Amino acid sequence: MDFRFLIVDRRNVKCEMRNSRWGLGESGAALILALLMISILVVFVLETMRAMQVEGAGARHFQDGIRAEALAKSGVNIAISLLRNDLAENEVDHIGEPWALLPKPDALPVDLSEAGTLEGRVEDEMGKFPINYLVDEDGKVREVYRQVLTRLLTNAPFQMEEEEAQGLVMAVRDWLDKDDEPTGEFGGETDYYQSLEQAYECKNGPLTSLAELRLIRGVSEALYVGTEEKPGLRDLLTVYSDGKINVNTAGPLILQALASPTVSPDTAEGWAESVVAYRQEPMHWDFLSESDWYRNRMAGYNDISLPVELITTQSMHFTVQMTGKVGVGRKSIFAYLERRKSDKEEQNPVDVFVRYKEVY
Repeated sequence: MDFRFLIVDRRNVKCEMRNSRWGLGESGAALILALLMISILVVFVLETMRAMQVEGAGARHFQDGIRAEALAKSGVNIAISLLRNDLAENEVDHIGEPWALLPKPDALPVDLSEAGTLEGRVEDEMGKFPINYLVDEDGKVREVYRQVLTRLLTNAPFQMEEEEAQGLVMAVRDWLDKDDEPTGEFGGETDYYQSLEQAYECKNGPLTSLAELRLIRGVSEALYVGTEEKPGLRDLLTVYSDGKINVNTAGPLILQALASPTVSPDTAEGWAESVVAYRQEPMHWDFLSESDWYRNRMAGYNDISLPVELITTQSMHFTVQMTGKVGVGRKSIFAYLERRKSDKEEQNPVDVFVRYKEVY
């Protein structure tokens, strides 16, 4: 036997085996590479789809936000139109007028239901206590305003002691007047506020925002904000006013505070509840233009007297808050409106000015 042929054959077999293993390795690598590419492609497609969904949702949210803001603006514009037409037709304002019923569907001159959901309110600021009128141009206290504010603080739900209420009124006076002389023991001027841990100066001028009340000595956060059970000062006072209080729109707490000091708290509370109930009846709305309807039109309250220099049945200052909701979009607008009889001989005898507007 020739062993050389065996050796050659064995070498050939080894070469074939090595070639066979190398051929299988190429196929496996190709398969793995193909799977890897497919995986990368799948991930890319999924990420692209996700990005498109996010972008689409963002676009929808942006579009819905624009439409929601336009809807809120429509609500404000409707309020302006109703207020203008109302003063052109009559000079009495009460809670039964179209502007006061906004944005209830029945009060809207146009149907906005297909555009989205409109929520909000129009509020008569002259149904609140005008805090800036506590002092006059010379910094002296207007006595009738001091009495009303003191009664507001001593009545329920605040029920302050007389001394505490008087101290708070003094502190408010010092914040509003122009001098740096504190009023009594509980007053507060710059010297007091500079002594605080976070020092600041006394404004010595009218409030531009009710939020400034929180800076005044004696005004706690709870007193300003209130609770779920009772209102705070921010719900009862206003910086938008001509100094008058509309008896047709004032809330029961303001009405009680307006009653003469000779009237007992229980009588004042019962009278205020009767006033609120009386003016809610449509059959009584024609009588609300009378300057003393609150006394002559309700039996049992002929002896009720209010400070005539404070009382009115017409309003010129309003705040509007409207919220538009469209799809996932939500936008709100707050606006302060001042209404005035126009001095110009033009088609619209009434002007409504937007003195402040905030979109959020």
